[in-house]
Amino acid sequence: MLSFLAFATLLKPAIAGTKASIVAVVNGVAISSIDLQNKVKLLIFTTGKKDNPENFLQYRQEALEMLIDEALKIQAGVSIKPSSLENAENTARSFFENIYGGEILTATERLRAAGIQISTALDQIKADIIWADVLTTKFKRQFSQIETLAKSEQKRLMNDLSAPQYKISEIVLMPIPSRPLEQTRKLAEQLKESIDQGADFNAIAAQYSMSASSKNGGNIGWVQAKRLPADIQNVIENGLLSKKNIVSVKSNDFFYIFKLEGLRNLGFNDPVLDRVSITRAVISLPENLSDREIEKQISKFKIETANINSCSKLKRFHETYGSNVASKINNVVIEQLENSFKELVLGLKVGEISDVIHTYDNELVVFMICDRRKMDADIPSLEKLKEAEFNKLYSVLSLRYLMRLRRTASIELKM
Repeated sequence: MLSFLAFATLLKPAIAGTKASIVAVVNGVAISSIDLQNKVKLLIFTTGKKDNPENFLQYRQEALEMLIDEALKIQAGVSIKPSSLENAENTARSFFENIYGGEILTATERLRAAGIQISTALDQIKADIIWADVLTTKFKRQFSQIETLAKSEQKRLMNDLSAPQYKISEIVLMPIPSRPLEQTRKLAEQLKESIDQGADFNAIAAQYSMSASSKNGGNIGWVQAKRLPADIQNVIENGLLSKKNIVSVKSNDFFYIFKLEGLRNLGFNDPVLDRVSITRAVISLPENLSDREIEKQISKFKIETANINSCSKLKRFHETYGSNVASKINNVVIEQLENSFKELVLGLKVGEISDVIHTYDNELVVFMICDRRKMDADIPSLEKLKEAEFNKLYSVLSLRYLMRLRRTASIELKM
């Protein structure tokens, strides 16, 4: 976004055939049609919709409201500290890659492939970073209590180590004057539907969530179940029971969408936090074996390993097959293992041989736990707990102050 004067001097098409115009002016700062076009394209991209005229019209107003809010947040930050926009650059780029980066393409490559300017996503993240500083400056008294609250929470966690925990990410929506309660409910339903159909949860959280966690793609991490409101607990518990990893709920006037990423039934004392060393024997099967031939190989492998009773013997057996796969896996936290493998490890005793596993890579594997150690409780650091307390306060104060800025701002719509 540009100041009105700067925009007027640059009112030349950035792309051949694209005519730029002003769609809104916020306290003298212009929002261009190119800004709006890119924001709409980013919303369409993050929700997994088709980039067509119908969806452009559907997302246009929402995109404009977001751009107005971003302008107000950045203006508020720069008025307090002129260097705030520049200071937010490096942090924003780090969050940008975490939110939009894929397994193959970087964040920049993904957005460019979709025809979206990188600055569109970066500006939104920078606005949220700057906004956090604005709130801490404007509400010093409230935020001054964060360290005290975090220390109290740390002490409480130490005294309740076995309380169940959820690992979650969140999207938080609140009604605003331009999007009242019923429209916000419909938006929450649309976003959940998009996520269920494969849209990126973290990218949607970065664009839509009104929580402080939005700048980190909605990531919350581990929370004690009983610290959540009862209605949210119930929805998450039902989601876990039905093996759904995306759930939504309305709590008071807030609409939440949660991504469920983990469960520790016994909190910091849960067996999934044990560290283990594992030895395995692996053989690769020839390609194109029939199901009957595979069953024969499994039976043979099971007989050969049935009487192995130590990790050293299992390692020697593994080496007789000449496999290039390492036999020993040292010092790994059970929770970090792939889900099906994790369940098998949890059910084994030290020195007990596992059943034969036929992997997707067409290998047969048996393994044995050589060593298992329960670790000291890994209580979150004071800084992490301060961040959690900050996020709670942010959710309460952010919308209130943003609406105050909107009421006093000069906002001219040109479309």
